[in-house]
Amino acid sequence: MVVEITPIGIQSLQWRFYIIWTIFNASFVPIVYLFYPETADRTLEDIDRLFRDDPHIFVFRDKDAISEKRPLKYVEHYENERRRNSSIISTNPEAMKQRLASMSKANEDGGWGHVEKLHVECFVCQK
Repeated sequence: MVVEITPIGIQSLQWRFYIIWTIFNASFVPIVYLFYPETADRTLEDIDRLFRDDPHIFVFRDKDAISEKRPLKYVEHYENERRRNSSIISTNPEAMKQRLASMSKANEDGGWGHVEKLHVECFVCQK
């Protein structure tokens, strides 16, 4: 759309057309500041949780949404989820053995393509 509008705008308004673009581009600074959360050093799950837990339209008031570093509550939530998921897998040794066997078979059959052979060891399977 910009490519279609610019030549016509410059032809009809000449140098004044750049004022329109300047105003249009300058309007994005407050929009981004007010409505867009910081996404650097965040996982998709963190962003999902941010929008789910705090549905306010203005994000500049939320310290977790604008902080440059990943907020501690997201790190703790991730660690708890990882611990919970690892304990679920380790409580069922038969399911883990079957999963490792299927991974080994896929590895032997060349199902992993160019990926190196997997060397998967599990404390459950060593018992």
